[in-house]
Amino acid sequence: MNNGDSPARKGACRTVFALGCFVFIQLVGARRARAESAKNVEGFEVLGTLGYGASSEPYYDTKEFEPYRVMLGLDLGYTLRFGLRIGADVDYGFGHKVEQTSSTGEEEVTDASSLALGGSLGYDLLLSSFRLRGAVDMGVIRYWLDSGRFERGSVPGASIYIGPKVALIWRYRDLELGFQTKYWATSADGPGHMSVVQVGLMGGVRF
Repeated sequence: MNNGDSPARKGACRTVFALGCFVFIQLVGARRARAESAKNVEGFEVLGTLGYGASSEPYYDTKEFEPYRVMLGLDLGYTLRFGLRIGADVDYGFGHKVEQTSSTGEEEVTDASSLALGGSLGYDLLLSSFRLRGAVDMGVIRYWLDSGRFERGSVPGASIYIGPKVALIWRYRDLELGFQTKYWATSADGPGHMSVVQVGLMGGVRF
C-alpha cells in the first residue's frame, strides 16, 4: 500500500511545487511591473512647447488687443513616484499686429505681445503607451504694447492667471512628445480680463 501511494504523493508534490513556482513568478512579475510603472512616471523633465493662444474677448477699452497668438514656451517639472507633478513654465506670446483706421481717418497699428511666468501642480497617470497629465496653472502675465493707439497708462502692465491644463504624452526612451491644451482665466486688472485658450505641441527629455 505504501509503494502504491508513493507515485500519487510524488505527483501531488510536483503539482504543488509547480503551482508555487507559478504564483512566485506572477508575484515577481507584478512587482517588476509596479517598479517599471514608477520608473516611467518618476523623474525630472525639460519640455519645449509650441502652441497657439486665443482670447475669448480680444478687446480692451473697445479697441482690439491680442497679445497671445503663436506662443513659445519652456516647461520644467518633477514627477514623484506616486504621480504628483510639480512644475514651472514660461510662455512668450508673439501677439498680433492690428491695423485699424481711426475716427479721424488715420491708419493706426497696434503690436502687442506677452510673457507668462508661473507654476503648476498636477498628476501623471500612466496608460499603456502614454501618460495622461492633468494640472492647474497659476502665474502672472506681463504685457507689452508698441502703439500709439492706446493712451499712455490705459493698458495695465500685467495680470494674474489661473486655470487647468491637460496633456497626453508619449515617451520613447528618454525622449517625450505630446499634445496639450490650457485654459486660463485672467484677472480683471489687466487687458487680458478674459479667458485664454491654448493648444499646442510639446517635446523634450526626461532624466
